[in-house]
Amino acid sequence: MKKVLPILYVIIISCSNMNKTSKAESNEVNTTWNQQNREQYLSNRNDSTTWDNEMFNSDKQLIGIGELGPFEIGVFPVPKYELLGEGSFKGLGNKNEDFKVGEKTIVMNSFFVAKNEINQERLDDKADKVFFHLLVLTDTLDTENYNLNKSIAISRNHPDYVGQGFVKTKSNTIDYFAFDTAEGESYAIINTRLFNLNFGKTILIAPKNDGTLRSLQIESPQLTSEAIIAYTDSLIKEKQIVRFFETKNTF
Repeated sequence: MKKVLPILYVIIISCSNMNKTSKAESNEVNTTWNQQNREQYLSNRNDSTTWDNEMFNSDKQLIGIGELGPFEIGVFPVPKYELLGEGSFKGLGNKNEDFKVGEKTIVMNSFFVAKNEINQERLDDKADKVFFHLLVLTDTLDTENYNLNKSIAISRNHPDYVGQGFVKTKSNTIDYFAFDTAEGESYAIINTRLFNLNFGKTILIAPKNDGTLRSLQIESPQLTSEAIIAYTDSLIKEKQIVRFFETKNTF
C-alpha cells in the first residue's frame, strides 16, 4: 500500500510555486553544473537578499512536526530556486510499497527527483530518476497509522536533494538518509553504514534475530518513479534476493 505523508505534498507544491526571475537575474537556464555554480550557490546561502522569505515563512509550520527519520526537520532560509534558472526545479518525491518474499514482509521506499535543466543531460529521455531504493525486511507492519514506516523527501538544498526515513521492527529501528547532488553524486547512510549509490542505487537490509544487520547493494538499472514498483516486484523473485532475505536467523 502506497503511503505518502501530507507533509511531502506541502514541500513539493510549495517548492514549485515560484515567481519568475527578475530582469536583474539571468534568463538563461543552467544546463551544466560546475565549481563556479557551486561557489555562487554557497554565496547565495549567506546572502539574505537572495532568500525566498515567502517559502521560509511557510516552512515554519514544519517546526516540531515529529519523527520523520534520523534528523529533525530543520527550517533554514534558502536562496530562491529560480536563481538557478526558471526550469531548475520540477519536483521531488518518494514512492513506497510493501512486498512479500515467501512468508517474509519487505518494506520498500524510494526517493526520486524530476528532470530539470540541471540534471537533464544525465536523465536522457526519463521523466525523473530514482536516486535511492531501499528494501528492508521487517517482522511487523502498522497498516492503520503507518507509524512504523515514515519518510520524507526534501528539496530545500536545491539543486541538491535529500530524503530520510525509518522502518521500525519489533526489536530495532532502521534509520536512513540519502542525498543526490547537482554534480551527480549520490550517497546514503543506513544505521551508520555508508553507501556510495553511484555503485548501486538499490540497498537491501536484513535484520538478524541477534540485533545485527546484513546489507546487499544492487547495481540496478536507471530507475524512474513509474517503473520502481514493477522493478521491485521482479527483483524480489530473483534467487539471490530470496536467499538474502530468507537466510537463517532473519525474522
